[in-house]
Amino acid sequence: MTYLWLKTLISSTLFAAGLAAGTSQAAEILLVQDEAYPPYMSKDGSDATGIWADVVKEAGRRMDGMTFKIEAVPWSRAVGLVEQGRAQGLVGTYYKPEARPWIAAYSEPAMTEQVSVYCHPGVAKADWTYPDDYKGLTFGNNTGFQTPGAKFFEMVEAGDIKLQEAPSTEQNLKKLSAGRIDCYVQERLSAEIAINSGGIDNVERVTDASSEQSFIGYTDTWTGPEAEAFIAAMDQAIKDMKADGTIDKIVKKYVGG
Repeated sequence: MTYLWLKTLISSTLFAAGLAAGTSQAAEILLVQDEAYPPYMSKDGSDATGIWADVVKEAGRRMDGMTFKIEAVPWSRAVGLVEQGRAQGLVGTYYKPEARPWIAAYSEPAMTEQVSVYCHPGVAKADWTYPDDYKGLTFGNNTGFQTPGAKFFEMVEAGDIKLQEAPSTEQNLKKLSAGRIDCYVQERLSAEIAINSGGIDNVERVTDASSEQSFIGYTDTWTGPEAEAFIAAMDQAIKDMKADGTIDKIVKKYVGG
């Protein structure tokens, strides 16, 4: 009886250990991006699409033996998933350490985005300093985006600027065109594509707000050899893709030229 009991105990323990090991090995690395920020990030059915998705997928093909998944969800949900440690990487984030202190590491930047201020005609002047001279105006913003910058949000917190958020660039630009908001800060390429494709008028680009590098931001809850190896491999793949012109080709596929 003792021998049989011991044999059963050992077998059960080994089986449980095998399950635990299998579970650990099967854990999937998840990267998340926005679903409504073309041409950089978008969604086609259940598939993440856009410039960033193409960059990440091509990088994955160059990362020997490493697998991961990329999903497109509303930006505020993507931010929440990474902040909570339910996803490992936030794709397409700017460097925002104050707003996102839970990002422990930023990838090699894949590209640089130009951020501009768009306003309803006659609302603002080209020689105004952003955001100081825009006091008293109502701005639109994509839900959860930190694009307008830290000082802008300080002015919102102080009540010097009013803020309305909508899920997409197109929705914000339509509100701007209709005069429901005064101004809107967005990456220039994304805004211009939405303006041209949507036939949106009554909108003018007033000034440039900033130039922002775009990264993958990794959660501070993901640590250890696996995380370090993945981050290093992704960085190297992005560096190689910039050097060999792959990222430029991906961008041109979406914007022409």
